[in-house]
Amino acid sequence: MPLIRRLGGDEGVAALVDQLSARVKADPLMGPYFRDVDEAALNRHRSMFLSALLGGQHSYTGKTVAEAHGPFRLGDAEFDAFLRVMRETLEAADVPAVDRRTVLRRLSRLRADIVSRGVSVAPGAPVFGGPESSG
Repeated sequence: MPLIRRLGGDEGVAALVDQLSARVKADPLMGPYFRDVDEAALNRHRSMFLSALLGGQHSYTGKTVAEAHGPFRLGDAEFDAFLRVMRETLEAADVPAVDRRTVLRRLSRLRADIVSRGVSVAPGAPVFGGPESSG
């Protein structure tokens, strides 16, 4: 059975994204970055993107990962925090370990497109936000 189906299809991915969003907002490193974000719009983009990444039927039509994250000058610490929160979200949803590893491996491949090299982001800096942000 394909990974996307084991995760509950596009609906399951959307539910994971909702859980992920709550955890991201509560995270001390990432939470402040999402203070002024339209959460519903961001979650739609996240769901479409994650579904496409995991083999779902939705096509992602938003900005590329590099276009969406480039202006925000994210560092490795932010990327690692996101992966940690995603892992915690998958664990809390009782996603089997093999599927958690697959999801995290696919997301890890995006590091070069998300992390701005040589950047040190100050804690609490307004990294995400504004009407054009797609997370």
